[in-house]
Amino acid sequence: MTPKQYEAASVRQLSAVVDGMAGTVSDARMKQLRMVVGMFDRAVGRDEMPGRANRSAAQLFTSAALGSFWDLAEGGELRARAQDVGVRLPLATQQVVLCCLRLLADRVVPDREVRLPVLPLPAPRATTSPDQEAAMYRFMVDLAGQDPTGWEGQSKLVNRLYRLRLLALAAVVLDTRCRAGELAGMRVQDLGEGESSVRVVRHQQNGAHLEPVEVRLPLGREARVALGRWLPVRAELVEGLQGARDALWVSVATSRRGEPPGVPLRAQWIGVSYAREVRWLNAVMAGREGWEPLPAGLEGLRRAWVPPEEEVVRVARVEAELAARPPRRPTGYPAGPVRHGREYTYNVLECRCPECTEAATNARRARRAAHK
Repeated sequence: MTPKQYEAASVRQLSAVVDGMAGTVSDARMKQLRMVVGMFDRAVGRDEMPGRANRSAAQLFTSAALGSFWDLAEGGELRARAQDVGVRLPLATQQVVLCCLRLLADRVVPDREVRLPVLPLPAPRATTSPDQEAAMYRFMVDLAGQDPTGWEGQSKLVNRLYRLRLLALAAVVLDTRCRAGELAGMRVQDLGEGESSVRVVRHQQNGAHLEPVEVRLPLGREARVALGRWLPVRAELVEGLQGARDALWVSVATSRRGEPPGVPLRAQWIGVSYAREVRWLNAVMAGREGWEPLPAGLEGLRRAWVPPEEEVVRVARVEAELAARPPRRPTGYPAGPVRHGREYTYNVLECRCPECTEAATNARRARRAAHK
């Protein structure tokens, strides 16, 4: 929407600020910022908002206006679709709105300290422990080598193929901590000689506007053995299929839509397949001494540990990105090198290095404790 389409002068000014941010933030962030402008447009003029909130964009970031806006937004009163009005915003969407408010405040009122709402920290996702991972891998190795005649299920052979694929996939994730999308993009030619390494194309989270980074990560003995079992099976599955010969992870059975075995797995179905097999594994292992149920999501396995190689690449990439983006600094921010270990650098410059992440986390906890 263009500024002239908004009735209130304050919202028109805010929309112009967002338009001026084009090229300094990602396309996804621009959509979110425009969503927030639309929310302000639906808020201004309501009885809950101060009357002066329609005068200028700066008036939208007073304590009274922001407090009323947040109450309306949190309760779902500012949703765009009429059928959704009144449905409370989920915490993830509240976090998006809060981040956009922070970015806008730094540009609309750079010299004023704006008190923004404080959200509760989301519960950490369950992750696997080293003991769980070792137990899972040992069990899958034993199971993959068994004769399928003793197994139950609709197809004993298909069940064995599922286990072989899961074993190889889990082993690769344990060594590389890849996301589902990165696994879906893997090709056979990405494997090094003797399956000793794999090339991974990393996409920074919330960084669709950034160039991907290619890294080659080593694979351990267990992963090499698991891939050695999976690759011959994969080759048989893709034989005779067009466009599937290069994909490393493929289906092992006919899909519900009638697709034949050997079709490349999309990221969504990699996660679904992993979750299904882990739930089955938890049921089989239930009650065994020392066994703790594994989290059903692939993220629980991936987030348990970050390889040092990935962390070095990620931090270097963030440093280079920050150095190349001086326009991202809001008006009034002094020139000079980026200072890490600050909540400001995390929130405004969007640095995700360990120092800035820790500083932002500690600041949020301190504000939450102060409000108790």
